[in-house]
Amino acid sequence: MVKALIITSLEIAYKAFFMLSLTGCVACCSGNTSGTHTETDTIMGSDTCSIRLIFVGDVMGHSVQINGAWRDGGDSCYNFAPTFQGVKDYISSADLAIANLEVTLAGEPYTGYPAFSSPVSLAAALRDAGFDILVTANNHIMDRGAKGLGMTIDALENLGISHTGSFKDSTSWQTNYPLMIQKNGFNLAFLNYTYNTNMAIAQTPVIVNYLDTIQISSDLAKCRAMNADFVIACVHWGEEYQTNENQMQRQIADFLARNGCNLIAGSHPHVVQPIKKIVSNMADSTLVAYSLGNFVSNQRWRNSDGGIMLEVTLMKTASTVNLQSYRYEPFWVHKYPDKTAQVYRMILINDYLSNPIRFSNLTAEDEKLLLQFYQDTKKIME
Repeated sequence: MVKALIITSLEIAYKAFFMLSLTGCVACCSGNTSGTHTETDTIMGSDTCSIRLIFVGDVMGHSVQINGAWRDGGDSCYNFAPTFQGVKDYISSADLAIANLEVTLAGEPYTGYPAFSSPVSLAAALRDAGFDILVTANNHIMDRGAKGLGMTIDALENLGISHTGSFKDSTSWQTNYPLMIQKNGFNLAFLNYTYNTNMAIAQTPVIVNYLDTIQISSDLAKCRAMNADFVIACVHWGEEYQTNENQMQRQIADFLARNGCNLIAGSHPHVVQPIKKIVSNMADSTLVAYSLGNFVSNQRWRNSDGGIMLEVTLMKTASTVNLQSYRYEPFWVHKYPDKTAQVYRMILINDYLSNPIRFSNLTAEDEKLLLQFYQDTKKIME
C-alpha cells in the first residue's frame, strides 16, 4: 500500500473584500513547430477517432492589464479580446483548449496582486479565443474569500465555460468531479489540484481541491469506475520562477502516474519547466509538463514574459488509446504603451520567425526580449 503524502495549505490570515457586482461590460467586450514527439502509450478504449488538446498556463490579471483592457475598450468597458487576437486561430483550432484561471471574477473593485479580481469580460474573451475549460484550483481562488469563489463559478457558468478545481458546495463537488468531457468519441477525465490558497483555507461549504494523495487516489479510482479513456491532471505546484521542477513536483507526478493518470499539465512557477515522461505500471507512460509558464501576465522579468502551449493528439481504436504525439508552441507577450495605458498582445514566436516584418510595432528591445525568451525556452526543453 502506498503511504499517503499529504500536502495541505498553510494558514495565512488576510482579510478579503467581498463585492457584489459581476459587471465588466461582458456584452461590449467579449469579443514552424517546436518540440514535436510521437508516442505509443496504450490504454484500453473503444471506437476509432482522434482528438487534439491544447493546454496553457497561468491567466493572470494584474492591475496594469486591467487598465490596458479599459484602454482597449475605448475607455468605456474592459475589452481583453485584443490581447488574445494573435493566438486565437491556433487555440480555436483545438478540439479542446484548457487554461488555468488564476484570478477571481468577484466584482469591483478590480484589483491585481495580491488579491486578484478581474472583470468577467476576461473570461468571456478567453471563451471567445477558443478556450473550453478553465481550471480554478490555484493559490489565488480564495483571494476574495468564499463569496469571491462562488461569484467566479457563477460567472463561468453564466458564460457557458466548463470548469473544475473549486466548488460552491459538496453537492456540486460530488456531482461534477471529476470533470468528464465526452468529445470526438473520447471520455476524458479532468482533475485539478493546488498546493495552497494564499488568503484563506477553503472551508465548508466551499471546496478547493488541495494536493492530498489520499483524495487523489480516490479521485483516480473514480475515473476508472467512470470508464475514462484518458485521465488528465492540471496541477498547481512547484517553486515560483525556477526553470526546473523540484522534488515535491516529481513525487506528486510519480504518484499520479502510478495510480493511473495519463497526462499532467503544471502551473504556478510562472516560467516554463521541462516536459518529461514517467513510465509506470498503471499507465504505459505519463506525460508531464511541469510548468507551462504564464499565459498572460504583467510579469516582465526573464522567463516570465511568455510561455508555451502544450499540444497533445490522442488516437483511439477499437482496443487502445494512444498518445499519438505532443509538441509545444512558444509565445511571447508584447507590452507597449497606448495613450494613457499599457496594452498587451500575444505573439506566436514561430509566426514572428517566419515573417518578422508583420510585427513592425516591435522595437529592437522587444525583438531582443522575444528572441531571448525563445532561446531560453529551447534550452529548458533540451
